[in-house]
Amino acid sequence: MKLGLFADPHYCLSEVLCKTRRPSLSLDKITEAVGVFAREKCDLCLCLGDLTDKGELKEEATGCLLRAVEEIKKSGVLFRAIMGNHDCCRFTPEEFALLTGSPTCHSFLDIGGFRFVFLDANYRSDLVHFSAGEFDWKDSNLPPDQLSFLARAIDYSLLPCVCVVHEVLDPLVRPDHVIKNAEEARRIIEESGKVKLVLQGHYHKGADHTVNGIRYLTLPAMCEGTENRYKVLEI
Repeated sequence: MKLGLFADPHYCLSEVLCKTRRPSLSLDKITEAVGVFAREKCDLCLCLGDLTDKGELKEEATGCLLRAVEEIKKSGVLFRAIMGNHDCCRFTPEEFALLTGSPTCHSFLDIGGFRFVFLDANYRSDLVHFSAGEFDWKDSNLPPDQLSFLARAIDYSLLPCVCVVHEVLDPLVRPDHVIKNAEEARRIIEESGKVKLVLQGHYHKGADHTVNGIRYLTLPAMCEGTENRYKVLEI
């Protein structure tokens, strides 16, 4: 099957953020990407988190999120988005799910001969979900119920599995971007024997490492500079 992938558009009306990010350009970049996904006949389009940035007000962030989702859905490609830490600045998981049409929190999707297992690592060490002004992006965690869900979703699957998460499970990426209890999740993934691919965002430089036979593909951030970044991946 074919996947259309992008990560970290951080779409908002700001011209420049953090010196190198050009978030106001991301709507046009998204439009370009999903146009390619449609022409390539992708079976599934995934945004790997941080679809939006906080903007000046929640109304601005909501408007940007809705415009982005509208452009994506015009492609006709089945779409799923997972929450990134910046999405949590303005939206609860329930609001984000409603506005994007994606399931809340942890879920899975069977399509094209694969099971895609979606995780939400936007939890502080005290297991409180990220919300506006109440998190440190370096402190991301998978709660025990999600680790249990991950194990069950893989174990009960008759299909090979792909894990999808915003923050990073790859142990070779810069440590402050890695989920605090990533080792526990990797152990579940490795012991299952059913997972060969993990898809991630968050680390804006991107990365592509294979660890113990599992590929950890981190998409580079769409928002960085004027160049567009997205990927069509056949699995």
